[in-house]
Amino acid sequence: MTRHLSFAILSGILMGFAWPTNGFTPLVFFGLVPLLLIEDFIIRDNMGKKNLRILFYSVTAFLTWNIITTWWIINSSLLGVIFANIINTSLYTVVFILYSLLKRKLGVNAGIIFLITFWISFEKFHLNWQFSWPWLNLGNVFSERIDWIQWYEYTGVFGGTLWVLLSNCFLFKLIRQYDSSPCPSAIRSVKYYSTALWGTLILIITPIVISLLMNNKYKVEDEFKVMLTQPNIDPWDAKFVKTNTNLDFFKVLKDLSENELTNQYDFLVAPETYFAEGIGENVDYFEYTKLSDSISDFLKKFPNTNFISGISLYKTYQNEEKSPTRSANKIRDNVWIDYYNSAINLSNSKPFEVNHKTKLVVGTEFMPYKWILEPIIGNLMLDLGGTIVSKASQPISELNVFEHSTKDLKTIPIICYETVYGEFVSNYTNKGADFITIISNDAWWGNTAGHKQLLSYARLRAIENRRYIVRSANSGISSIINHKGEIISILPYGEYGILTGTAKKVSGKTFYSIYGDFIARISIFISLSMLFIFFVKSNK
Repeated sequence: MTRHLSFAILSGILMGFAWPTNGFTPLVFFGLVPLLLIEDFIIRDNMGKKNLRILFYSVTAFLTWNIITTWWIINSSLLGVIFANIINTSLYTVVFILYSLLKRKLGVNAGIIFLITFWISFEKFHLNWQFSWPWLNLGNVFSERIDWIQWYEYTGVFGGTLWVLLSNCFLFKLIRQYDSSPCPSAIRSVKYYSTALWGTLILIITPIVISLLMNNKYKVEDEFKVMLTQPNIDPWDAKFVKTNTNLDFFKVLKDLSENELTNQYDFLVAPETYFAEGIGENVDYFEYTKLSDSISDFLKKFPNTNFISGISLYKTYQNEEKSPTRSANKIRDNVWIDYYNSAINLSNSKPFEVNHKTKLVVGTEFMPYKWILEPIIGNLMLDLGGTIVSKASQPISELNVFEHSTKDLKTIPIICYETVYGEFVSNYTNKGADFITIISNDAWWGNTAGHKQLLSYARLRAIENRRYIVRSANSGISSIINHKGEIISILPYGEYGILTGTAKKVSGKTFYSIYGDFIARISIFISLSMLFIFFVKSNK
């Protein structure tokens, strides 16, 4: 038992210490091997309670991995870190238990195929259900090794997940075959090391070489100038307190940018929920507000500059007996309200544009499966980092591309957590975006790995879509990222200031932006087919 427990903890440690931004990435290629060996030892020993023992060691490994990589959530909420780690650990454990059951029924090779395809299927599922928390999807682990994964423009992060799982399963099978081989030890060692060498070259080195040799041919067109603001407002002590108004926030922005802003800048960008007074501004009457007037007066000096900013908005519904939307909050009899985490695009020469956040943070911005949970736990919201109010989301079909008022230049606003969703960003980019704008407010977690990982994941979106990214974050890290995922300029965490620079318009669509998560769709078909075969054989 001591050896098994040590192996389980080791597996979690290897996976955790492989993770960005300071991890040693190669650990991920064999991080799951100790857990795979434990499962194999257990099903071949003579002891009972095999499923229970595999369950225990799986939970140990996956919980260790989760705690090492996402402990920083505790800076915003103890309940939040417990919730995230329990949900993620439970789901990974289900995947591993099903792998073990199917392996015993259909054999080792079938089990490995199932583990790879079902794990990928699970990651796809984890991107789309209401308890979505895909932070630890395996393909994310390479976000600091962009020179290894330029082929993400074809596969997306699921190509990385496939790479990791193939490597782990290959090494597991190699060790298993070595232990059970009837050959003399000398011959066995020669065969083992030869297979290990060639297998490593093929599975680990070859994708890296392919990436290094890639020369993407997407047309890089006109440059444009951006100014990214980093106001460094503490969300705990200043940003969401009642005494601060949107006009106060605008004054901070004006003081921050006015001395350096000229009409040569095409975009001025402020972070997520920068304007966050009270419950927000009424979206139906925003253009008549004092805030809108103040921004318009400011932009008169810079007729070529568009202003993109995060803002809290709301919409009210009068004389409605029942909820007019699934997300509406009841204020009083027949009066309902939807709250939005939004992005706006303002200029002097055209009406303002607005999009609302689509991918909301579970527990922070909305209650998952509200119709089930609310009758049980009431209106409980978990603080994973943000404001504790249930918000409405906007379907991707309704999202608009932000167009520059005087130039042929289009962008999409990605709001904070949406950065993690590869196919979502690609589908949105396909609406005609020349570059991607990310606005974020990562200060909830303090100076931890949280905000660093979120910036790092943005590099994956740049590669997948071959688009420049401009990123404005409240407390940092604001940055400009090129279409190869390289960070070309940066304003460090915790600094008050502005980041100015040039980005480039890129045309053309990548294979991934057209076909999306095709690896996941193939994996779903294979894993469901294998599950069907498993259940048929189990019932005979």
